Amino acid sequence: MRPSEVLESYSHMMVLGLVLGLLVGGFPAMTKEISMASLALLMTFSLANIRLGEAVGRGQAKDAAVALALNYVLLSGVILAMGWMFSEEIWWGWVLMAAAPSAVSVVPFTAILGGRTGGVLFATAVNYILALALMPLICLLFIGSAVSSWSLVTYLLVLIALPMALSRGVMRLRPSKRVSTVTMNLAFAVLIFAVAGSNRDAFFDDLVLVTVISVACIVRTFGTGLGTEYVLRALGRPKEERIGHVLFASYKNLGLTATLAIALFEPVVAVPATICIVFEVVWVIWLGRFYSRVSPGKGAPT
Repeated sequence: MRPSEVLESYSHMMVLGLVLGLLVGGFPAMTKEISMASLALLMTFSLANIRLGEAVGRGQAKDAAVALALNYVLLSGVILAMGWMFSEEIWWGWVLMAAAPSAVSVVPFTAILGGRTGGVLFATAVNYILALALMPLICLLFIGSAVSSWSLVTYLLVLIALPMALSRGVMRLRPSKRVSTVTMNLAFAVLIFAVAGSNRDAFFDDLVLVTVISVACIVRTFGTGLGTEYVLRALGRPKEERIGHVLFASYKNLGLTATLAIALFEPVVAVPATICIVFEVVWVIWLGRFYSRVSPGKGAPT
């Protein structure tokens, strides 16, 4: 595989950042600052793909409500239920994950898998606007005074509100799809390198913890996603509609989760998000094969 192909591959860059981080140990200093800068760049280019003028239309409010219920009620509820069994610092990592909005990548993945993107675009925009209030509220309820509300709000403004504003400028510049893809993949790889490297000892010293978290990640990703798929299919929803809902029920912004964990707490709090990133990548690859065998409408795999 040529270097240019690796740079354009989300999964390859994620694996590269993870492996290098675990081998080298991440950055020697300024991990928080580098993580925040990488995520801000990633968010800016990701949000540049969301054009609100194209997203708003009839019935979009209903789509946004369903997406919010799937992401912030179903998925967040499952995450909190599983996180309850872990020690305090790891529990905080699960709470941050539950509080995070859906991943921005829900939009391009919906298109790649053959789903309708109109409602997904609008629902994602609503998800991120509401996250500015929901994240502090959820963290206050489940973490309490251990997290500084003021610091959390400040970081959210830097990592969500600022990229939202900057993304409008990037959208006007109209960078090529290749430039946007490579930029996002590089930013994501740097973020994973920093987060995984800062938790290198946790990965190698406590394999039991890593294994248990991995099982929980499989449940919260594959379990909620497939559960949503089969319920919607039973209700007769067409494949094009199910895809977006399944992604909202299984994807969180784990880059934001890991960055906030490092910024607000200690690197070990980012371990659940770091491990879950791996399973989310496997999940979307698996979905590509799954939906390729599902005919339009409510048909089952052949």
